[in-house]
Amino acid sequence: MSLFESVDDGDAVMFESPPPSGSFERFYRSEWTRTVRLAHLLTGSSAVAEDLAQDAFLRVRRHFDRLDTPQAFLRTATVNVCRNWQRSEQRDRARHLRVVTPNVATPAEFREVLGVVDRLPFRQRSVVVLRYWLDLSDIDIAACLGCRPGTVKSLSARALQRLRQEIPK
Repeated sequence: MSLFESVDDGDAVMFESPPPSGSFERFYRSEWTRTVRLAHLLTGSSAVAEDLAQDAFLRVRRHFDRLDTPQAFLRTATVNVCRNWQRSEQRDRARHLRVVTPNVATPAEFREVLGVVDRLPFRQRSVVVLRYWLDLSDIDIAACLGCRPGTVKSLSARALQRLRQEIPK
């Protein structure tokens, strides 16, 4: 594996592979914000979301030249890295940081709803975020989660039932 060097503002940066192609750079720039938001909604942490978005882009970068629908691949990769993070011990540390440093710019009602969404099991939360934030169809959500559309419908119904129970009117 050869190393490539890029000099930017006098600082040398080492890459393990060639620098990203122009089309990947455009893709990265156009999808970065949306991917971080998706990861944030799935994890509940801004700091973790940025790291996981980077991981998802690394997965896409490896296959970018062969992808027909890089946005769909990126969405799936983002959901997968968030799921892996959710299973790890880092989840507890990030929840502690969220409690210690709440987002003061968020209205109380919005924080309450996000708190209830954060407490949903990961697959239910994923369905809610993918449907209501990204406006994906059941088929697209099923592809992201690796399940059947009927499973998406049942996960959605359970999530909405719990949200109705826990969010005061």
